[in-house]
Amino acid sequence: MIDPTVVLIVIGVAAFAISGVIAGARQDANIFTVLVLGVVTAIGGGTVRDIILNIPVFWVGDFAIVWLAILASLVAFLFAPLFRERLGKALLYADTIGVAFFSVAAIDKTLALGHTGEVAVIMGFVTACMGGIIRDLLTGRSPLVIASEELFVTPVLIGGILYVLLLDLVPRYAVHWPVVAICFIVIFRGIAIETGLQFPRWLRMRPGKRAE
Repeated sequence: MIDPTVVLIVIGVAAFAISGVIAGARQDANIFTVLVLGVVTAIGGGTVRDIILNIPVFWVGDFAIVWLAILASLVAFLFAPLFRERLGKALLYADTIGVAFFSVAAIDKTLALGHTGEVAVIMGFVTACMGGIIRDLLTGRSPLVIASEELFVTPVLIGGILYVLLLDLVPRYAVHWPVVAICFIVIFRGIAIETGLQFPRWLRMRPGKRAE
């Protein structure tokens, strides 16, 4: 039987690799640069997570993950011209799928190591966001985590908390909760992308004001 966590990682790696390629396509990067962006985006968050948890880095023991990222990057590179006019939104949705699957996979891995639910939520958040941060920095863009005015990372955090609570409160349905959490994150972020959903004005810094 296939380990559900493996499935989550595979889909997350592919989605993040594609988002890295899309980011490169926006700058007309060459194929080597695109591959680097795709792989770094795919494995960056999980690498940081494993370093923090002081465990073997996930792709070192299973290099097939890197090959998957390379393959996904090549496929995305070939098909990028088909959606060149909508690269911005394509990037957001590829990133959305990646963060949803990686967040849940990271929470599962952290809990399996015996850490608390609070730690698991943070590791899920770090894993989901760090690959995209590295991607954006390499392409000279302000990280979407910071630059996006929409509710970009909030769905990941809330979805992670929801997932941990469901596992703790209703463990008998544990096999179903990953799907629920992933769907919650994807739908929540999809709504934010399509509608420009933001925090209410009283929870945001005023335009033109900077923290001292």
